[in-house]
Amino acid sequence: MFCPGGGKSLRTLDDEIEKGMCIRPMSPLALLFILSFLVAVDIRILAPVLPSISNSLGSSPGTIGLAMTTYSLAYGTGQLFYGPLSDRLGRIAVVRAAGVGFCICTILSALTITTWQFILVRLLAGALAGAVLPLTLVFIGDTVEYERRQLVLGRFAAINSAAIAFSASIGGTIAYFVSWRLMLIGNATLALIPLVFLWRLDTRTTGETAACVDRYIDLLRNRRALFVYAAVFLQGFLLWGGMTYFGSFGIHRYNLDQFTVGMLIALFGIGMMTSGLLMGRIRRRFSENTLAIAGGLLMGLSYLAFIPRWPMPVFAVGMLAMGLGYASLHTTLQLRGTEISATSRGKAFSLFAFSLFGGLSIGSAAFGWLVDAGWYEAVFAIAGIGLIGVGFATALAPQGRASSQCPTMGL
Repeated sequence: MFCPGGGKSLRTLDDEIEKGMCIRPMSPLALLFILSFLVAVDIRILAPVLPSISNSLGSSPGTIGLAMTTYSLAYGTGQLFYGPLSDRLGRIAVVRAAGVGFCICTILSALTITTWQFILVRLLAGALAGAVLPLTLVFIGDTVEYERRQLVLGRFAAINSAAIAFSASIGGTIAYFVSWRLMLIGNATLALIPLVFLWRLDTRTTGETAACVDRYIDLLRNRRALFVYAAVFLQGFLLWGGMTYFGSFGIHRYNLDQFTVGMLIALFGIGMMTSGLLMGRIRRRFSENTLAIAGGLLMGLSYLAFIPRWPMPVFAVGMLAMGLGYASLHTTLQLRGTEISATSRGKAFSLFAFSLFGGLSIGSAAFGWLVDAGWYEAVFAIAGIGLIGVGFATALAPQGRASSQCPTMGL
């Protein structure tokens, strides 16, 4: 992913950077990737340690799951603010300011002593974290040509998948041997490092041209955009809403400890990382539509495989296959999301992220009621059938490329 140094001329490296084949160390994109990794860890680090947090704060996993719901809801809602702001002030300027606030709130969440304090501070952390990953994707849309973009998006997916694997395994390990509080403080402290370097960058921008600005209502009138937003909402609702409770499911059905559950959930990240790193080769052989269908099938069938009371290795294989499928479908949706509007890319992609995390937050809350009633099988059936449908619907949806020209003003 990052450019190797030895044996290559500067011209060769510059050509590879321009084509999206690699990323120069300490470049804006490299720093954004590092920060995105740490924020992605924070987004998903609670799932394997929900039982530990609920025991510490004296609540049920379903109640503590509300912290993930409010985090995701604030994360998604913040996009409606960050997207337009980044169109005017620049992606990096917005990311670095919100990133500092995210670090502060994450540390504060580790110091809470009641359930509702924890939920409130996680809400604030989610609102601030919402600037990082989506605006990194918008930055990719701004700087990488379309033909190479899914390759770079695949590598960004690999970064996120590494975060999932790391958060599941390390998060569960730290919570098991030390404390979930130390886990949150450590991650926030590490996130400050790339932020220091981002503050040194020149982020001056000419801003968007007033005549070229798309309003939110204009974007929502775009039929192609509506298909993308609906698909990513359902993906968030079904996939991430269900995954919120995988930690509790592993303990409920298989009597596992948090460490083992964390290692199993990490297989999702490994599958996603593998698919992301191979995206260049995969994309040369298969179309966007084929990837969307394959991704929906892999995720959906994996969920359905969790319904029978099969041995634990089936759960492990399902997690790996689900990760492979997620990268295939989601990078296709991301690619189309970056092409909704070339003149207001931040605003257009803000609706993409809002849809994803809105779906996640509503899915976590809806599935939480079923989980507290012990109906894990119902969760998996709904998610499995739904994700297969999302994959096929994405392949059949209208497609197109955004124009960089200002629209002609009519009467």
